[in-house]
Amino acid sequence: MPLEFEALVGHLYIVGGRSISAAPPGALVEVAPKKAARGRELDTFFTLVFPSGDVVAPSKFYEQMAALGADRYFSGTGSVTAGLRAVFASLNDNLMEHNSSGKRRYEANMLCAVLRDDELIVARVGAGVAVVQQNGRLLPFPAEFGQDEALFGPPLGVQPVPDVKMAKYTIIPGTRLVLGDPPLADLDMDKMREVVTAADITAVLAGLKDLAAASATLVAVEFVTPETPSPVAAPEAESTAQVPALVEAPVAAPAAPAKEPGPSVEVRARKGLRTAALGGARALQGTSHLLDRVMPPPVEGAPRRGLRALTATGLAVLIPVAIVILVLVLWLSGTGESEFELCVQEATRTGQVARGIPSNDVTGTLAAWNAVILVVDRCNGIRPNDPTLQGLTREAQGVIDALSRIDRRDTLTITSFPNAALTQVILQGLDLYVLDSQNNWVYRVTLTSDGRGVVPNTQQLIPAMRRNATVGEFRVGDIVDIAWSAETTQIVALDNKGLLISCSPRFLQSCEAQQLLAPERWVRPVAIMLWQGRLYILDPGANQVWRYEPSGGTYATVPNEYFAGESRPPLQAAVDFSIDDKGNIYVLSNSGEVTKWRGGVATPFAFVNFPSDPPIPSADSMFLNSDPTAQGLYIVSRASRTIYETTLAGTFNASYRAFKEADFTLMSGVVADAGQGLMYVLSGNSVFAISKQK
Repeated sequence: MPLEFEALVGHLYIVGGRSISAAPPGALVEVAPKKAARGRELDTFFTLVFPSGDVVAPSKFYEQMAALGADRYFSGTGSVTAGLRAVFASLNDNLMEHNSSGKRRYEANMLCAVLRDDELIVARVGAGVAVVQQNGRLLPFPAEFGQDEALFGPPLGVQPVPDVKMAKYTIIPGTRLVLGDPPLADLDMDKMREVVTAADITAVLAGLKDLAAASATLVAVEFVTPETPSPVAAPEAESTAQVPALVEAPVAAPAAPAKEPGPSVEVRARKGLRTAALGGARALQGTSHLLDRVMPPPVEGAPRRGLRALTATGLAVLIPVAIVILVLVLWLSGTGESEFELCVQEATRTGQVARGIPSNDVTGTLAAWNAVILVVDRCNGIRPNDPTLQGLTREAQGVIDALSRIDRRDTLTITSFPNAALTQVILQGLDLYVLDSQNNWVYRVTLTSDGRGVVPNTQQLIPAMRRNATVGEFRVGDIVDIAWSAETTQIVALDNKGLLISCSPRFLQSCEAQQLLAPERWVRPVAIMLWQGRLYILDPGANQVWRYEPSGGTYATVPNEYFAGESRPPLQAAVDFSIDDKGNIYVLSNSGEVTKWRGGVATPFAFVNFPSDPPIPSADSMFLNSDPTAQGLYIVSRASRTIYETTLAGTFNASYRAFKEADFTLMSGVVADAGQGLMYVLSGNSVFAISKQK
């Protein structure tokens, strides 16, 4: 039976000759999730995605590609090699479709590796390279580093069928893997062999940093047996590269989630306990001497004094207990303090790196200051409201806001729901309707007249709009989306089985439901809209928008296909859509692109006057404000924690972020109230309000 292996993982990210503390944007290590496909349950997936040539996208682009690659791998079936080829083919198809649409072209290099039992399969498309070190031997991948023609292949997004290079290795304890961008192949092989065979993975990272030139994007991995301790990072290593994290990759049972790279708390804890034990032993020894002086032992043959015997016995028990408690309290408080101080030092160093990047390097500047915010967020998790960290946050936000034309706003918590994941919000007058997709419930709350609070005791669950509810003869399934019907003045919800539930705001306890025809045609519906009584359903899985026509107050016919003919647009990446008062449909993709359609035919739409390219790096949802005095689109980008506002033609109006960015970490939806000048934002289980005015 193969050995059980774990992976010690570290990163090296150098921009403009300076080390960045954060992991490279496209670096990802993921163990099999609970719902992994059969045959994938025990695999560990490694990937590194980075720019191709001069084509540089925002950092979130590479993060999303890495995450999507892992998701595609663990959701597929078949052999490891077939799974990796499917990952490359899928991502390549997405990029080819994007590039053929006339938008700005994107290309990417991608390295992947999969650990299964004692086999390691490494694959790549583009210009990525790797080395495998085993028993002092250095095995370059995909070819000897002097063979330039073999090292550089076409990246993803260039040709219809990706050029995949692949190799398989049998690993043993101590085997090391380095995934990197092309500069790795330029390093002196003898010096690299010396570095990669260093004492531990932390030394490997420090050595690679010394060898690297002005830029480097690397992931270093060491495969070890479970009893191998994590290395303690040397001070120099901590200042130049991320300290290794332990990623469990068991053979007989599913792996535990990977730990985030960072200072090894496990190692520090062991070291602290060892120090505490030694200190406790010394204290106990000193106390013993003191006890002997105050109450010397009786002379041999003399009668024993009960008080001393009793006192000595009590002290013999209580003193060690007290010392252990004291030592643990001191050690635990000291550990937290030490960890916080180390984190502040890391944040300060990252800020120094960001300040040193040339002002004309906008991409590098934004990446560095975003890395500062990430490190500060981690420090705030240990101890919030530190003045030094607050100053760094303000400085980072100031630089990012100036370059990206971002307006910061204070957030006001309107209401929260227990154990919820809010994904959709509808505003009708002073009533807010929110969909909790985690529990499949729809709530209504009533806002105060100024829109900045909730009327007491108005937060209520709509009984018919929840999973397993009974409405007439029907049982409700998983709710896909909610919408407002202007024709019937009702809130409506659609479940995944084609059941449409309608409720009047005045009679939420009494709702109606009807079964739509032909829901078996649907593949993956994600959103619904109502316009002039017609029901529209966005179904990226079917590459279609379904349209149900009303007849006598019901939908009595099978749906029409909004997009007909052979020249249908690619909708597989669509995440949301909306309809304006003229019947134009706006479709939003996860890449942040918006397309506009009228009767199934494309009409002109383009983002204009944005401070960056691409205008919106990624997107999760949208809201179309049809108010004649404030028409526009609001697009939510969870990855950048930003809400973008444009006109209906695509002209940039503003972009909004929260001063307290953690409030928008799980941002999923937005709705605007033109009358109050407010936006209501869903994030996690809460509804926040922010003002459009400063």
